[in-house]
Amino acid sequence: MRRTGQHLHGGYVYGSPVRYDFSANLNPMGMPESVIKAAKDAIDRSDRYPDPFCGALNERLKEKWKVRGDMIVFGNGADDLIYRIVYAIKPKRAVIVAPTFTEYAAALENIDCEVIEHRLDESRDFELDETILEKLTDDVDMLFLCDPNNPTGRLADPGLLKRIVKACARGIYLVLDECFIELAENGEEHSLPAFDFDYGTIVLRAFTKTYAMAGLRLGYAVFGSKDIAHLVWLAGQHWSVSVPAQAAGLAALDEEEYVETARKMIARERGFLTSEISRLGFKVYPSDVNFILCRAETADKALRLENELIAEGIAIRNCWNFAGLGERYFRLAVRPHEENEALISAMEGCVERWQKL
Repeated sequence: MRRTGQHLHGGYVYGSPVRYDFSANLNPMGMPESVIKAAKDAIDRSDRYPDPFCGALNERLKEKWKVRGDMIVFGNGADDLIYRIVYAIKPKRAVIVAPTFTEYAAALENIDCEVIEHRLDESRDFELDETILEKLTDDVDMLFLCDPNNPTGRLADPGLLKRIVKACARGIYLVLDECFIELAENGEEHSLPAFDFDYGTIVLRAFTKTYAMAGLRLGYAVFGSKDIAHLVWLAGQHWSVSVPAQAAGLAALDEEEYVETARKMIARERGFLTSEISRLGFKVYPSDVNFILCRAETADKALRLENELIAEGIAIRNCWNFAGLGERYFRLAVRPHEENEALISAMEGCVERWQKL
């Protein structure tokens, strides 16, 4: 069966008409009105270069993180910063888990870094466990961890994360991607800032997921070392964050109630989707955040589902390009209830058609 698209990430809605996008794992409440207004108002100031240091954002976030301002670097989304970190540090041997966000491996391979995969165990629902520590040998330069992990949606155990931080303190750069953590229940209790920062620790955050600002592109990294932060800042373009993106980010930081409301909505709707998709005969893995990983009985059924849903204007994320998964797996974002009901209804139609074949 022909795949409807070979785009490497979710959120590609430019090839087919899409009514409901379940492929992009963004905040289901959409962009806050205050953020939209701030970005629009900033257009009038876009006849000048943006602040390359994102000074106003820096002032806000250094207080939040209790760090010096020169230990935060902003970028054109977290993806931009992943590449800048890799290019600046130039690790020779790095560990990533599998499955996880594909851009870690892509960035590392671009500099000819040897990539060591730590496969997560499906029988344990892709939960990160202590066996990751066995990979953190003396010849490893860097470890990428996504917490909660994409595409599994699992949060790491805080006790294990502390052990990982301690193991990396021997000389391994730990890049911890927390881009989804603000949308997880009690996520901030799992966040690395709850622990001690080490010299080689780097935490990634993005406004993309939390505030549904995917098109504006704004991310940042918090470093344990101002020297490493400076190297990473130098590795990117001078004006990496636009005037509208900086203004939108400032407005977003005031939206605490919005984020809390979103967390509650996500937990409720995730439960609904998990129950309904399981009822339809698909395997659904546990998730702590705003997306769920699912598995069809066969690759053919997963591809049929993807194609039949897109024909109805519903996009899902087939996980064919995630190491450790394959074409049987697909990821679904948690959306508002009306959209979730539309998805389930369409999936029911797919299953009913297959049963008649």
